[in-house]
Amino acid sequence: MIKNKIKRITILFMTMLILSMAFTAAVSAQESSKISDKPSELEQGLIDALNSNTKSFSTDDLITNYFKANKDKIPTPNKDTLDDTSLRTYELKDGSDVTFTNQGFFFITSTKKELNNKKEIQNTATTSLVASMSALQYTPTITASQSFYSLIGTRLFTIYSKGYYGFNVNPAIVETHYTDAWYSLGTPSIFQVSNWKEGGINYLNTHTGEIYGSGHFHWGIEIQGVGLVLYDKYIKVYSTCDQFGNVHRKYEMQ
Repeated sequence: MIKNKIKRITILFMTMLILSMAFTAAVSAQESSKISDKPSELEQGLIDALNSNTKSFSTDDLITNYFKANKDKIPTPNKDTLDDTSLRTYELKDGSDVTFTNQGFFFITSTKKELNNKKEIQNTATTSLVASMSALQYTPTITASQSFYSLIGTRLFTIYSKGYYGFNVNPAIVETHYTDAWYSLGTPSIFQVSNWKEGGINYLNTHTGEIYGSGHFHWGIEIQGVGLVLYDKYIKVYSTCDQFGNVHRKYEMQ
């Protein structure tokens, strides 16, 4: 019994250590750019599974089941791959993007659109006097999200930002309506979140708006009251809109 318990603790610690190595290198990007690199067999299989989810599995369940069935194909991160910060992004049939790294994790970036009737909101970015006098058009309610997964098939966490925009071409106006932003941790989760920030911003000089959620996602170990942070990454997930009503989902990681 004691030996089995020690073995389970050792496996958990090694898994955490691999994840900490995988997230060490900094990655910074905006909206995912499509590249022509051919996906590996493991990656292509996951893309196909996500594109043909005829049984309506949740994305988390589909990914977990896929990696359980293909555990013999999962590469082991090493120093060479951990130093490689290149990203391979592929568009899925539902319009979301799946981005693979060489560092033991991948993420899915998505946008959900819903009709809105411009109900009362939690916080509105400063609106110009001109905007209040203009007949604005409005976007649907936009929820931008990004979910991170390990190569053992577990969801690490998801970040969301939600809101809508009013816009006008002449005069050039963008009115940002932030609704909400939040995060959801995987189960079981080893992550904690600090310095969480959210809101809406109007950039008057560029006639664009932004709705965002951001924070530091970190985890570590504690022995007899002494803590050691093994991973700490700043991640921001947001949408933007210009005076023409063009909406984009974007992200930053540092």
